[in-house]
Amino acid sequence: MVKIIFVQPHPDDLELNCGHLMHYLSTKSNKNYVIKVASTTLGEYGLPGAQYDKFKGDFLAKVRLRELQNALSIHKIPAENITYLGYIDGLVPFNREMISKFANYLKKEQPDIIFGPEAIYTSYYHMDHVNTGKVLFYCIYHNLIGCRPILYYYQTLSPNFYFGFKEEDFHLIDQLLACHKTQFWLINRVKMMYKPKSRLAGFNLAGWKYAEKYRRVYFNSKNQNKNKPSLRVKIRSHWYSSMPWFQAKYPQDILKELNKKS
Repeated sequence: MVKIIFVQPHPDDLELNCGHLMHYLSTKSNKNYVIKVASTTLGEYGLPGAQYDKFKGDFLAKVRLRELQNALSIHKIPAENITYLGYIDGLVPFNREMISKFANYLKKEQPDIIFGPEAIYTSYYHMDHVNTGKVLFYCIYHNLIGCRPILYYYQTLSPNFYFGFKEEDFHLIDQLLACHKTQFWLINRVKMMYKPKSRLAGFNLAGWKYAEKYRRVYFNSKNQNKNKPSLRVKIRSHWYSSMPWFQAKYPQDILKELNKKS
């Protein structure tokens, strides 16, 4: 039995990054996989504009958790396989407390493979994503979890692993995204780039027109040279880090409280 954990900063992050691979592992593979999902936040401030302020916070968190459960049911992943790490949308830190929380969770689960958001060469430079990726690397690199799982990053600019899928399988992503009704305002924008990006990734995998891309992280000193990106990746990564990515939209009263604490 192989245990695989997919880690996401927000409840809809896996759909456009790992949807096909998750579906294959959980429903089509003849191997015995246990698939679990860990969500750093519940995306409780993931609505645009002040007109939605009354829904943000605990209410939206409950709705988005239900949306996540509905999406994972398409993969036949039960609700009890979801773990919420308890961080606030838009405020995911990289600190000792977070490292300890993730280390305790991973130590308990003892996964064989982890998929998480790219921490360095990312195509989505959102701090919730970057810091979630960093803490996964830190826990494994510093041997904090009692095992050495294989780590793959999604949303990467420096892929070295591809999972191919057929054009007719795009309907799966439509099904998954349809579960996240609160996020249509954002999904409809990012979805436009999904097919072209999948086509570009497919050029790297013989026999496939479309693919999802990942970066396997190597921890063994003999293989660490495989982690080194090309100059092109370094330049693109620097450019992506300066772009104005979507951030959580806090109600004014919450924003004032956050400003006091910061």
